[in-house]
Parts: sequence; structure tokens; C-alpha cells
Amino acid sequence: MLMKNRGITLLEILVAAIIMALVMAGIANIFIAGKKHIFHSRFRMTGSELGRLYMEPLAMDVRQDQWEDNCLSTGLGCPSGELFDNIQYQADYTISDVPGTTLKKAKATISWDETTLY
Repeated sequence: MLMKNRGITLLEILVAAIIMALVMAGIANIFIAGKKHIFHSRFRMTGSELGRLYMEPLAMDVRQDQWEDNCLSTGLGCPSGELFDNIQYQADYTISDVPGTTLKKAKATISWDETTLY
């Protein structure tokens, strides 16, 4: 005698639930990785804008022989750090001579710690 299948078994429901949980975990990981990437890009953009802001006073000081080995020679002082979006940004400056010329090179390095956010 032929029996008609009137529903799904408990085993089929469990297998479908496990497959669905694995797919959802993969999708959740994609969203988490995307969120980290977006935040990191945002912090990099803020750091680059701060670097530009800190270097502008040196650009206003056209005479490079007035640049000293400290952060800024314009009397504005060295920025100790800026707090944006609960991230502390630190600036470090180096002013060095360009080999073979009388020119000087200024470099600002902006650093931050974003590991506590994830």
C-alpha cells in the first residue's frame, strides 16, 4: 500500500534549521567585516585631515631656515592630541634636511588606537 507524505519530519526540520543557521552566521560575518572596514576608513580619513591641519602652519612659514627641529616654529605649539569619535589621535613631527640641497622636509605622522572599538 502506498502512503502519502503528509508533512515533514522532525529530522528534516533540524537539518533545514542547521543549514539556515550556517548561512546566517556567514552573512553576519560579512556585515561585521564591512563595519570594521568602514570604521577604519573613517579613522584614516580623520587622521589625514588632522595631518593636513597640523602641516598648514609650516606651509605658511615660507622660509625653511626658520623651521626648527620642534613641532612648529610659528608659535602655535605642538598639538598633544585630538579626540574625535572617542579616538585619541597623536601627532608626531620630524623635520629633516633633503640630501644634496639646502631644502628641508617636514613629515607628520598621525597615529591612533582603534583596537578597543571592536
